[in-house]
Amino acid sequence: MVAQAVDLQWFFVGLPGGMNVAFVIHMKVKVLFTIGLLACAAGAAGQTAGYVAGLHPDRRPDAAPPPPSEAARTPDQLERALHGVEKPAPGNVDLIAATGNWWVPLRQPGMTGPYDLRGWHEAPPASAPPPAAK
Repeated sequence: MVAQAVDLQWFFVGLPGGMNVAFVIHMKVKVLFTIGLLACAAGAAGQTAGYVAGLHPDRRPDAAPPPPSEAARTPDQLERALHGVEKPAPGNVDLIAATGNWWVPLRQPGMTGPYDLRGWHEAPPASAPPPAAK
């Protein structure tokens, strides 16, 4: 099979006789790129200026809510958070369990099955009373 040159004259209808086809394609790419940039700029110009974090990292914004107060943990809550941890607790596990209102994954049951290293999902003994509702 012999390769034949494809006649693209139908694609470039209206080209003046002396214009270079590569130049026309180059100009089309430039025009489309410019239109895309203008569209992006128009979208950015339409946004309102809001609060920008990080301009004054040493100060809390005036409209920000106050930081949460530290809540003291009861001994029952600490015992529940340290469920399955051998005594004495290693490292700073006691300190982590006693943190205030922060979310700490140490306090919640994790995965079941062979990944339950602390025994959160084990069935309680039959003689144990049911846990109190909170």
